[in-house]
Amino acid sequence: MLKTPIGRLRLTGLLEGTSYLVLLYCSIVLKRIHGNEEAIHLPGAIHGGLFILLCLLLWLARKQARWTIKTCAMIFGAALLPFGPFVIEPWLRREDQRVRNQRQANAAGIRDDAPGPLDP
Repeated sequence: MLKTPIGRLRLTGLLEGTSYLVLLYCSIVLKRIHGNEEAIHLPGAIHGGLFILLCLLLWLARKQARWTIKTCAMIFGAALLPFGPFVIEPWLRREDQRVRNQRQANAAGIRDDAPGPLDP
């Protein structure tokens, strides 16, 4: 999973999605219900760092996968939703496989200039 830019994006997306859910729990339960004002500082910092890393990895993966702005916006939008990274994970796995297959075909001398799945 960590050998390709999309694989690194997938892993970071899952970690970021999990940190988002933890942050929501801390915000709702620990801060609002139990009154612990300090409950969101550490989870918030971790989530913020993972979100920035996700944005950077999305920027790096877009070149290799030849994604359009629309595709990148869809992935970015999913990161803003609580369960979004988990919903797009199967699609990202297929994209990772598509890019790896395309790279192997290019190495074998087979040329494929077909656009990606969301390209017009």
